[in-house]
Amino acid sequence: MTKPEYAEYRARFEALNAWEARQPPIERSPSDILADLGFLLGFVSAEERGKDPDPEKLGIQRMRAILALGIGSK
Repeated sequence: MTKPEYAEYRARFEALNAWEARQPPIERSPSDILADLGFLLGFVSAEERGKDPDPEKLGIQRMRAILALGIGSK
């Protein structure tokens, strides 16, 4: 990614964050959220839901390594 592309990406991300900050919070019960998740999961076959895309948990290992180094913390 070039420096101008990064600047544009960052500007768009900041604009998105500003837009989200202006939106009123949506009051939803946990049961409504779980019902929506259940509905969406209904579109995914049981076979697909049973697959683990990261069986060795490499993503979790990377995240823990980064957290241990303190990278990204303020």
